[in-house]
Amino acid sequence: MKFEGKPRFIILDDGDKNCLPVVTAMLNPECNFEYDDIDLQHAISEHNWYVSGYKMNFEDPITKQDKPIFTDQDGSKTMFRVVVKNNINSVMVDNLIDSFGKTLEMLDSIEFKNKANGPYKGMHRKKNLFSKHC
Repeated sequence: MKFEGKPRFIILDDGDKNCLPVVTAMLNPECNFEYDDIDLQHAISEHNWYVSGYKMNFEDPITKQDKPIFTDQDGSKTMFRVVVKNNINSVMVDNLIDSFGKTLEMLDSIEFKNKANGPYKGMHRKKNLFSKHC
């Protein structure tokens, strides 16, 4: 999927043949989206998909300090994960891709003026109306 000619996502787990059946990615920072991967998690759930969104840091249980999960990514960034279960089929994959497309279209249409109040709080750019997502 592309946004203004750029890839929408960066795949974070380009593992070997022994990796887990999980796709881990992040929204491409070059696209300058007003929303993040956690907003994506909340929005795509309206299509009955659970795509986990996370911050790329964790709280050290001993020191209580935030530490990055990855050595090559800023801990303040976000990412998402899709677990690929053994019962998935092509119809489900097509539905997931379609749901991503519709969700991203909706998120792109929102102006995020007041994101501090929770996931995707804003106004539709084109209609200037509050959505059911606000």
